[in-house]
Amino acid sequence: MNASHHVSGILASSCLHWQPIVRIQSGQVIGAEALLRSPHGTPGDVLKEIARTGEWKTFTLWSMEQVRRDSRRLSSSQENFLAFFNLSPGQCVSSWILPALTALPDFILPVIEVTEEALNTEQRMALQEIRSHSRTLIAIDDFGTGHSNIDRLIEIPAEFVKLDRKLLQAAGAGERRLVEGVVRAIGKNERMILGEGIENEAQLRFAQKIGCVSGQGWFCGKPAPVRKT
Repeated sequence: MNASHHVSGILASSCLHWQPIVRIQSGQVIGAEALLRSPHGTPGDVLKEIARTGEWKTFTLWSMEQVRRDSRRLSSSQENFLAFFNLSPGQCVSSWILPALTALPDFILPVIEVTEEALNTEQRMALQEIRSHSRTLIAIDDFGTGHSNIDRLIEIPAEFVKLDRKLLQAAGAGERRLVEGVVRAIGKNERMILGEGIENEAQLRFAQKIGCVSGQGWFCGKPAPVRKT
């Protein structure tokens, strides 16, 4: 069995679950993030197998087909429903990615999630090209992990910045002041700030206090198949 058939076999019994993204002030669901679920192991296990085989195109096109199938129900309550999904930096420069994105239905807004420290100059330019020639928006994922850098963030064409859960779980007063300063700096660059990993009311209130417009986490809504989202 070749690599493509192997990965296609794994994906045939896999699906996407969707975790709601809400407007913090009102609790309104404005979008959702696609999360892989598979009987073949954890999302990390499956993605490692895809990385091993190099079948990222197979996986990404499968993901987009699931987004297309789910999109009507996802957007039933509103127009321009935000459909977040992850994309590896290397795929940004692939010739097939823009046609795949423009083929998604007009009643949803696809949002590509990328990590800021992984992008090189060519990939940043490719993201700008994607934004210019489609309705696709860009989100910087997991900001606050590793060597996150606000100066580097400014160079990336993105509408959203997703704060890593560790920032919202900061316990000490000094840590919290630091997080507030980071969020203020990001906000000056007109990025919509989304707090990840909100697991209780205290974290929701902290996210609202520091300027997060939207939020995601078990307190806001658990991942579920589209029929239950």
